[in-house]
Amino acid sequence: MQCLARHLQDSSPVIDDRQQSTELWEQFLSVLSNGTDLESALQECNLTDQLTNHIVNQTWTAVAAADFNVFEKLISNRKIFPLSRLYRHLFDSTHRRATVVTTNYDRLAEYAADCAGFSHNTGFTNGYLRRSSLEINTLDTNHRGMNTGRRVDIWKVHGCLDWFHSPSSDTFAVMSARSIPPTSRPAIITPGTAKYEQTHQEPFRSIITRADFALKRASGYLCIGFGFNDKHIQPILLERWHSGDAILVILTKKLSASAKQMLHRSCGYEFLALEQCGTDTLVRCHKWSDPMRLANQDIWKLGPFLNEVI
Repeated sequence: MQCLARHLQDSSPVIDDRQQSTELWEQFLSVLSNGTDLESALQECNLTDQLTNHIVNQTWTAVAAADFNVFEKLISNRKIFPLSRLYRHLFDSTHRRATVVTTNYDRLAEYAADCAGFSHNTGFTNGYLRRSSLEINTLDTNHRGMNTGRRVDIWKVHGCLDWFHSPSSDTFAVMSARSIPPTSRPAIITPGTAKYEQTHQEPFRSIITRADFALKRASGYLCIGFGFNDKHIQPILLERWHSGDAILVILTKKLSASAKQMLHRSCGYEFLALEQCGTDTLVRCHKWSDPMRLANQDIWKLGPFLNEVI
């Protein structure tokens, strides 16, 4: 989020309604410069549609650049994803489906599935130009070179770099899109005052329905970098955790204030939370009154964590 905030601060929106939009943009930049995090700043400032579109396009540009960089690295080294190793571990069983629910726009979860040799489903058909297939219960996964029948469902509740809204408001997907198609706009939900309103529109409404269904059936949740600030995503997860039907494991660089408050009020519900603390890892557990510090350990990262547990 900090990198994206700096990217937005360095960008210059094209403004038609110059006086109003200029004042709002300067207000937004002022809030950011005062140390407010990006999500809070976007919620505090009621920006015009033109400025919101600028933020969406710039967000797509910034995230896409990082995504392309990762993709180029994996072409020569397909072992860079710890998530691929986790997929293989999950499928070393009778399970035929693994589910990822993510608020991220990048394609890392898909890349990891490809590197592991499994097909993936994001709710769109296969091919270079894709259409929504959320009404189809079973997708063809018999791709050459794939492990037939094993599939990773990836529910991207805030959209994807591949997804775009056409001028007629239809949603389509372009595989590994390198730029925003002319006359189209990215189908991603950025933080801000209209965030929850957009989740009631397609394809997000259907994606969230699929995510909810998966969360209801899970007996455990591995949350990687999730801040527990998305009230439209986490209620089912928290309900099952509180009822004792699922355990909770959190890996993150830094626990958000929301996550810390949630764990503080856990009342004995099972959880394990690991976060970075300098060169150490700080571990919280439902069995301990105080966190434990593991010196010179980085098991808050997925790779080292998997080294310890599988």
